[in-house]
Amino acid sequence: MSDNDEHISYDIIDDHAEDEEGEIKENVFHETSKSIPNLPKAQPANIQSNVNNYTFDDKIKEYLAANRVKLAILTPCYGSLCFVNYVQCLMATNDLCHKYGIEVVIEFCRNDSLVSRARNNLVAKAMNDPNVTHVLFIDADITWSPIDVFKLILSDKSLVGGVYPLKSYFWDKIINDEKNPNVVQSWIDRKNNSQFKDRISDREMIQYNLLKYNINYIGTQLAIQKNLARVKHLATGFMMFKRKVIEQMSRAFPSTKYVDDVGFLSGTENDHAYALFDCGVEDGHYYSEDWLFCHRWSKMGGSIWIDVSISLMHTGNEDFRGCYLASIM
Repeated sequence: MSDNDEHISYDIIDDHAEDEEGEIKENVFHETSKSIPNLPKAQPANIQSNVNNYTFDDKIKEYLAANRVKLAILTPCYGSLCFVNYVQCLMATNDLCHKYGIEVVIEFCRNDSLVSRARNNLVAKAMNDPNVTHVLFIDADITWSPIDVFKLILSDKSLVGGVYPLKSYFWDKIINDEKNPNVVQSWIDRKNNSQFKDRISDREMIQYNLLKYNINYIGTQLAIQKNLARVKHLATGFMMFKRKVIEQMSRAFPSTKYVDDVGFLSGTENDHAYALFDCGVEDGHYYSEDWLFCHRWSKMGGSIWIDVSISLMHTGNEDFRGCYLASIM
């Protein structure tokens, strides 16, 4: 989680601004007025109406006509446990991918208490299939909309994901101070002065702002272009990367090569076993496996992106329903 999450501000890029890859982007409000769901929805009955409303149907078909996509969805699930919401979302996502002719492979790593090894072994399995083009980590306690997966694919970014909340409410956020004598009312006022006014309730806005989100920023401003923003670190709970990311990182960090000794990989799968997701100290910081993965990719000149329109739920002792964009408005 970012150390400066209380102080982040955001910039909306002009309609004709160009991103670093030279693509013309729209103002985020043009897109988000259509594409921000109130909460993650996994019911198949809602999917087709959402696709039509967001004109995703044409966008998806156009993208798939120009790009081959085979998606590997990877989930570490210690104790062989997945939450019901996760299972429902996974089935709905598989159905929607099938509708558009996207082949999906799903891999689980059960009973490995070392999550970094589980992630690396899962990636090795996916990379052993030469037809896999996109890899998506989804943790077993995440709830999402199948549309969110297509948003990540259509972004065409090498490393991109959604932002989900930590599994705790941070009640110190509602402590008033001289600069803000009524914190809760200020959240509601922000909501009422934004495109969220008629989309989420006051109660939901308070809930979204009592949460903190698993992300680390580059600076104190977040430049949003067509729902996408560049960040420093992104958690792996809902992270997609293209095949070329692993190929390039494996060449850049050959010392991370290993041979699986827990019996998860077999045969040529071991050829792709690299500990790119690992805990370690870099530049004086003790990084978790997802932070270190992002750090390594950044050192290679790569960029990390989030789609701010994606709303995810993180399940612990209760369902922590997040809406990242509402929390920074």
